[in-house]
Order: sequence, then C-alpha cells, then structure tokens
Amino acid sequence: MPRPHLRAGGLLVALPLVWIGLASPLPAAQPSCKIALLRADQASADRLLGLQREGFTSIALALSDTNAAVDTLAAGRVSRAGLDLDYWIEIARNPALADAHPEWMASIQTHQEWRRLFPQFPKTQSNEVVKVYPWVPVLYRETLGPHLQRVAQLLRDRPSPRRLFLNDLQGPPSACGCGHPLCRWTTDYGPLKSATRLPNDAAAQFVAGIKRVQPQIEVIPVWTTECEEHDRQGMCGGVGCFHGTCWREWTAQVEPLAAQTDIIGVLLPYRAFQRDLPIYGDSAGWITSALGFFQQMPLRYQAPGIPAHRLLAVLQGWDVTPEQIQAEIARAAEAGTKGVLLVLTPIDQSWTPRMLALSATK
Repeated sequence: MPRPHLRAGGLLVALPLVWIGLASPLPAAQPSCKIALLRADQASADRLLGLQREGFTSIALALSDTNAAVDTLAAGRVSRAGLDLDYWIEIARNPALADAHPEWMASIQTHQEWRRLFPQFPKTQSNEVVKVYPWVPVLYRETLGPHLQRVAQLLRDRPSPRRLFLNDLQGPPSACGCGHPLCRWTTDYGPLKSATRLPNDAAAQFVAGIKRVQPQIEVIPVWTTECEEHDRQGMCGGVGCFHGTCWREWTAQVEPLAAQTDIIGVLLPYRAFQRDLPIYGDSAGWITSALGFFQQMPLRYQAPGIPAHRLLAVLQGWDVTPEQIQAEIARAAEAGTKGVLLVLTPIDQSWTPRMLALSATK
C-alpha cells in the first residue's frame, strides 16, 4: 500500500504510516516516586545497586526492636548508595507488647463467624473474652503512650531518616467478628473491655505525637480499606458489613488522619489479602478499586474524600512474579498516586484467638 503524502510548499512530504491497533503498545504508566521496603539483612550493596537501576530512589528499612546496630549498618549502605533513607515501623502487631500486657489486645465479640476459621477454639465463659493475638492497637488510652515511647526509642538508636512509615494504626483484622482480614474499624465490638477506647481521632493523635518530637521527619501513616459488597457471602461469612457500621467508622477515623498528614500510605498486598479475584478485571485490579474507595466512600457520609495524589500505594513484592509486580505498579500509577512503596519482605498480618479471663486484668 502506498504511503500517504502531504503537499507542503510545493513538495511532497512522506508521512509515517500509523496503524491504529497495530502500533507498538504504549509503555505502562510509571509512578513519580518509587520506594523499596527491605529488612536490614536484605540491604546488601549489590541489592541496593540493582534497585537503583530499576528506578527506585529510596529504601525503607523495616526496623526491629532488637537490631539497632544491624539497622544502623544497613542505613549506612543505603546512604552510600546515594538513595534516600526511610524507615518502616509496625505498630499494632506487636507480640512482645501483647505478651507483656494481654489486656491491651483488641477483642473479637458479637459476630461469631470468625469461628469458621478456628473451629476447635473453645466457647467463652461469662468472665472471658477472646483477644486478637498479637494485635495491640494504638487506639486505647493505655497503649498510646507506650507506642509513642517505643517509636521514639527506635528512632533515637538509629540514623535519622527522610520518611517514617507507621503501619497498622487501625484496629485488628476481623475486628467485628466476621472473619474478614480487612475488617479493622473497631477494637471491641461488644461490651467486654479490658482497655479504654480513645475517640476516632486516636490515630491522628498518634501521628501528631510523633511529629512533635520528630519535626524533621515526614511521617506517613499506613492505612487500608474495609470489606466490599461482594464479600458478604464470602470473606464476611454472611455478615452485611459493607452496608453496616464499617465504612462509616472507617471514614470517621481516616478523616482526622488526613487533616494531620499530607500523604497516607495505603496497604495493598492484593494476593496476601486474597483480593486477586476475577471481579476486579485487570491483573491487580483490586488496587484500582481500593485506591478509589478513599475518594468514594467518605462521600457516602458527607465527608470529603482523599484524592489519589495524596496516597502512596504500598504494594506486595513478596510471593509474586515480576509480571504481577509490574501490574501492581501500573495500577497505582494509572490511579494517579503520589508514588509506590514495593514491599520486598513479608508483612505479617496474621492473628490467632486467645482467651483472656477478665478477672486476670484486675
């Protein structure tokens, strides 16, 4: 077929032939900011160089309570590689604190659907309550101070970072008793309590407390979504969570947080959360839906949503293929997020039920 021509100033100029549908595919959208999360022992010089070549500009080190010297050495390698240094601290999921103060753990009450996951767990007596081990939320009056002190100690023993990611500032998984790992709106959905719940701005108070003592560090809280309508006959075990209290309370908690910080991290390990479902369409399509909920769901309760450019997508980089990672990054970039944090070490979100006699807390 002859190539089309355009007459310009008496000359025939050949135009490039472009076939719609047959041209090379456009490159996938890329985020403006790429951060990788590693443990200190993963942050070798070669690994850091490889990540730098892949376009990562920052490394977030997952801090432990016992390895300050190892963390410090890893931080030095990050800086020498010419990468920004960030830290990641797990807040609520804390076995040491749960063992020391079992009464500070969140409980699981009212709905009993969670028992399908633990069919051998015994029934409670009148003076007993089931605790979600090892989840100690920051949402209690008794726990706010100890959590603040722990973060301050971790930062005091290590080089100063650019950013600090604080993960799991919500309630525990399966909080209402439905058994869904994304149901995190409460700490005690029932009358039995062994700690004092703070108001809905507790997570925002916690972030403000960190910022007061570390004003030079950008503090980024990490949040996740609640269940969805299609989960009723699946992961919610028949409980109508989506049209119930969950999203209203989620909104009441995340709105003060959004007023306290410019950027919110969104925990999106789509395979670990069993969100790799056909209902979401594209590979890693749940990421698109979950990010959209930050804009959409608050509107249901007459609250302003949080736009995508204020969100940083926290993506699953473990137990996934390179192709799945690229799909995750593409979904986040297409949504218009601030950037991505690729988690290259597993984030443990598991829990088990533990019985607590209320008399033991007195």
